Amino acid sequence: MRYCRAGYILALFLSASAAGGCGGSKIANNSVPSNRVSNAIETDSARTNVEELGMYLRVPYETEDIVWKEIASQRKLIAVLRFSPVDSAKVVTEAEKVGTASMVTIESESWFPDELVAQSDLSGDDTLRGQSYAADAFLQPPYNYGRITRIEGTDYFVLEATAK
Repeated sequence: MRYCRAGYILALFLSASAAGGCGGSKIANNSVPSNRVSNAIETDSARTNVEELGMYLRVPYETEDIVWKEIASQRKLIAVLRFSPVDSAKVVTEAEKVGTASMVTIESESWFPDELVAQSDLSGDDTLRGQSYAADAFLQPPYNYGRITRIEGTDYFVLEATAK
């Protein structure tokens, strides 16, 4: 009986010690700050989800390739879209109904598709040339102003939209 009582006391002491070791007076370091860092990285990185882009802009034709980036601090969104040759012609035809095209030069970004980065490297000044049109067919609130540029010699379009 004496051993049984000592066993109970020992078990009680060990349980209390284990429970006391789990807590303390310091505030727990939850994972909230790491989530904030993760979200900051996500918003700063290029995305490839056309459905997610559809929450910000209209994409009237099926894309063969897409990469886009939102620059929240500038209230700007840049998307690189590649359409089939048939759909590329449709995009141009629709855009020409709104206004005439103008030749522009766009600075290439490191997150652009490899083909466009290589093309900009060949230009010697990290730029891409193309015909630019009003992007009315793609715009929806909050992005209500923008242009879409068809890059020379490709079926890639660079869409630049801003919220004003």
